[in-house]
Amino acid sequence: MNVFRTNLAALSVVLLAACSASGGTAPPSAPVPAEPEASAAAAAPMTSAGNATFSDVQADRGRDIFRAQCTECHYSSEFSDSQFQFKWSRRTAGSLYQLIHTQMPETAPGSLAPQEAADIVAYILRMNGFEPGSADLAPDRAVLDAISLASIRN
Repeated sequence: MNVFRTNLAALSVVLLAACSASGGTAPPSAPVPAEPEASAAAAAPMTSAGNATFSDVQADRGRDIFRAQCTECHYSSEFSDSQFQFKWSRRTAGSLYQLIHTQMPETAPGSLAPQEAADIVAYILRMNGFEPGSADLAPDRAVLDAISLASIRN
C-alpha cells in the first residue's frame, strides 16, 4: 500500500507541475512536444469500455488544449511512455479526468472547463492505443470510471 501511495504522490507531483501556463501558447523557447501518434498507431488498437467512446475530433481538440496549456511543463510522450502506463494501468479514465480537471494547470488548478479536461483525456487515450469512435467522451466521472486503463500496459 505504501508503494501505491508513493507512486500516487509522485504522479501527483508530476501532474501538478503540468500545464503551468494558465492560457495562451507556450513561449517560443518552450520545448515542442513529440507526437507519439506513430507509435500508438503501430500498437494494437484497444477499444474503450462499454458505450464510452471518444472521437478523433475530440482527441484533436484535446491535443490542441494540451499544446496550449500543458507544453510549458510536459511533452505529450510522457503520457504514453512505460512509466505512465505502469502508474495508470490500475486506474480508470475517471481518475485521470478528475486529476486533470481539479489540479491542472498548476498555476490555476481547476480552471479547465469539464469538456476541456475530457478532451485532454480523449487525447491521452488515443496516444495509448484506444480506438476512437464516433461520439465524444462525456465529462462525466461515472462514465469515465467505466473505462479501465488496464489495457494501456504492454
